[in-house]
Amino acid sequence: MRSVTNSQSYLQEVAFQNLNDGVFMFDKERKIVVFNHACEQIVGFSKDEILRKRSICLDVFKCHSPDETCLSSCPGLELINGKRSKVSREYLIKTKDGKEKWVTTNYSIIRNKKGEIEYVVGVIRDITEMKLFTDELIKSKTLSILGQFSSELVHEIKNPLNSITIQMSLLEREIKKKEFNHEKELSSVVRVVREEINRLSRLTKDCQEFSKTGHLKRKYSDVCEIIQELHDLIIPHAVLNGINIHISMLRKRLQILIDRDRLKQALLNILINAIEAMPGGGDLYLRVSKIDRYIKISIKNTGSAIPKELKSKVFDLFYTTKGGGTGVGLAITQNIVQAHGGNIRFKNLSGGVEFVIELPID
Repeated sequence: MRSVTNSQSYLQEVAFQNLNDGVFMFDKERKIVVFNHACEQIVGFSKDEILRKRSICLDVFKCHSPDETCLSSCPGLELINGKRSKVSREYLIKTKDGKEKWVTTNYSIIRNKKGEIEYVVGVIRDITEMKLFTDELIKSKTLSILGQFSSELVHEIKNPLNSITIQMSLLEREIKKKEFNHEKELSSVVRVVREEINRLSRLTKDCQEFSKTGHLKRKYSDVCEIIQELHDLIIPHAVLNGINIHISMLRKRLQILIDRDRLKQALLNILINAIEAMPGGGDLYLRVSKIDRYIKISIKNTGSAIPKELKSKVFDLFYTTKGGGTGVGLAITQNIVQAHGGNIRFKNLSGGVEFVIELPID
């Protein structure tokens, strides 16, 4: 019986040391007591170095955010203090030789027979290459789209510049007359010039935003909280337009890895469009649900359907049916969703339009 037990222990140790993911364990003082081979490969420190020095996890991993600041909330402390039983994080670490690596880490607790927290176990995975590949893919896609629509961009810029040139010629002509009783004409010229300059400013700002949508600063957040914040933000505007908002949330809240600000921006673009599609009032439905390994966000309005001939252009850069719009909003939304590894689609209903966003839970 003993030989069988020893054989099992040996196999377990071999399996543990040959895992692709790093596994480490630290006690309530955050001193590391277990450190497998994959951890050695990720961080650069040997197990002997770590265990001999009784190193603290912070000194080994040096967890930090992209702006070089230490994590505001240490996952290990969250567990030790009893705030949670499991925690997942994505962040940067520094290796022994000073290199930075992106990692995802899942933490859980081990209790003793008395039910007290005794250890925290961390499973760490190096996602540096995947992160770089995703960032480069999104960057290439963004530049490719901007390249595809470069002629439209030139057209969008050329029109207001032509208008400004014409108006400035008119202004110059009036000034040369040296008669200052043309206030109405001059005011009109100034107004048009100002509007066109503002239009150019919006266009450049939106294009700049579009170019940045692939750069995400992700952390685990609750999508339902974002929906609630957006509801509170848009409800005054909705009420003024005679629109009723209906919300349906997940009963069991889930935290997923997202860039909170970017996702909020993406959803707000859809919500504003949905409200503007109901100038005579109507109903706006917001629903968050879970389907398989995805969080599904549904935004449905009772406005006009999208014409069949325009459906293929909805997410196109610079496409808009709104006066004064730049046509970048939904292109930004699509880029943000896809940068999260999600997808976005829409469909016409018997009375209105529904946009659906699906975001991966893992």
